[in-house]
Amino acid sequence: MKRNRRKRRSIILIILVIAAALGIAVFYYLTTPQITLTGEKVMEVTMADGYKEPGAEARFSFKDISKYIVIDSHVNDRKVGTYKVIYSVEYLGKSDEKERIVNVVDREPPEITLTGGNTIELRPGQKFTDPGATAIDDSDGDVTANIAAKGFVDIYNKGTYEVEYSVSDSYGNEGKVVRSITVKGEPLEMEKKTIYLTFDDGPSTEVTAQILKVLKKEKVPATFFIIDYGNDKDKINLLKQALKQGCTIGIHGYSHNYSEIYASVPAFMNNIAMLHDKVKLDLGYDAFAIRFPGGSSNTVSKDYKKGVMTKLVRTVQKEGYMYNDWNVDSTDASGNNVAVKSLVDSVKSECNPEDYNVILMHDSDAKETTAKALPIIIKWAKEEGYSFKAMKPDSPTVHHGVNN
Repeated sequence: MKRNRRKRRSIILIILVIAAALGIAVFYYLTTPQITLTGEKVMEVTMADGYKEPGAEARFSFKDISKYIVIDSHVNDRKVGTYKVIYSVEYLGKSDEKERIVNVVDREPPEITLTGGNTIELRPGQKFTDPGATAIDDSDGDVTANIAAKGFVDIYNKGTYEVEYSVSDSYGNEGKVVRSITVKGEPLEMEKKTIYLTFDDGPSTEVTAQILKVLKKEKVPATFFIIDYGNDKDKINLLKQALKQGCTIGIHGYSHNYSEIYASVPAFMNNIAMLHDKVKLDLGYDAFAIRFPGGSSNTVSKDYKKGVMTKLVRTVQKEGYMYNDWNVDSTDASGNNVAVKSLVDSVKSECNPEDYNVILMHDSDAKETTAKALPIIIKWAKEEGYSFKAMKPDSPTVHHGVNN
């Protein structure tokens, strides 16, 4: 009896051993290492922040086998691109592998360094020579050659002006830096006995043509502050002729409608930009000067937007435009075809031999007497010893007091 019990126990023990062995075999067969990535499977990192390996963990059933993980990474966080990181583990003859995608992107703008500092001081009339800037980008390297400077420094009028330097990298990241230029103190010697003839509201196929004929004969340049001329080929040819004769072209406005252009700063700037771009397309000329309809001292703009002129005189200069008022009024804006004698007498009385003189005239269709008065004015000025110049970016300007 005892012998039978021992035999049964032995059989049970053998069965249990066999069962355990089979269990272990089945467990081994069914269990594999499992890798779990720490963090996202697809990551985006910037070149500025760099790539920091988040790692992974691995288990074989209940056992932590993370120490056996091998990471194969080829991420170059100094170069934009898509990279793979492979995580692999092998344990007891079994293995697992996981993959992470790392997208390295450039979000940083180029770094601009101003040559000569962020501030400059000038005396009125002192020439401004832009010392420039340099720019380095983490992707593109040296992008100094791509820097664009925008802003106008009126060296003849006291105040603080800004020049903005900007540059973008190949991924669209834009860097900007502003330099402040202050014009202050006692002026240097200014131009004397100089006349800048300026004509608003053209071109006119009749009046502008007459004016250009006089200017050519007298070998005198002028500046034309124009309005939209449509697609009129005759007017385009007149403007080309003006440039050929050494004249310059300024922007008066695509529209002269006060209620439209003085409704807001964006409305005015869009009005200027439209004509600027049209002139560049038709003439290949980059107009640098503008004249506000009604001048910067106009008060009619109050009817449409309070304070708009105060903002505009700053904005146009920040955008790189030179704005010009006048200090000699021919009075031809007082009516149509004002008497020639009145125009001549007004110019004679207001011109100052101790100063530079910016004369306001018009060359629209209704200003034929202006064209007739012009040769008389030029003859008188030459006899008085005046010289004539066209407006250039470094020419003296006249600014009225802003009344809105």
